Amino acid sequence: MDQKLAVEHTLDVRGKERGDAFRAAREQLAEMAEEHILELFIDDGEALRTIPFALRADGHEILVSEPAQRGVRLLVRKRSLIP
Repeated sequence: MDQKLAVEHTLDVRGKERGDAFRAAREQLAEMAEEHILELFIDDGEALRTIPFALRADGHEILVSEPAQRGVRLLVRKRSLIP
C-alpha cells in the first residue's frame, strides 16, 4: 500500500522517552506542509499505545502501522483539525 505514498520526512524516536518522542513527532509535523507524509519510527509498548492516538487527536491521519526491525513504522499524513 505505502509504495505509492511519497514520504517527505523521516523521524526515528525509538529509544526516547514516550513524552519526548511525541513532542519530537509533533514538532516535525508542525514544520511540514499540509498533506505531507512523515515516516515515524517508534518503540513498541507504551509509545505504540499512546503516540498514534495522540497524533490522531491532533487531526493527523495514520496511513500505515507496521512492524519495523526494532519497534514500529508509522506513516502519518499531516492534517490540521481546522483548515
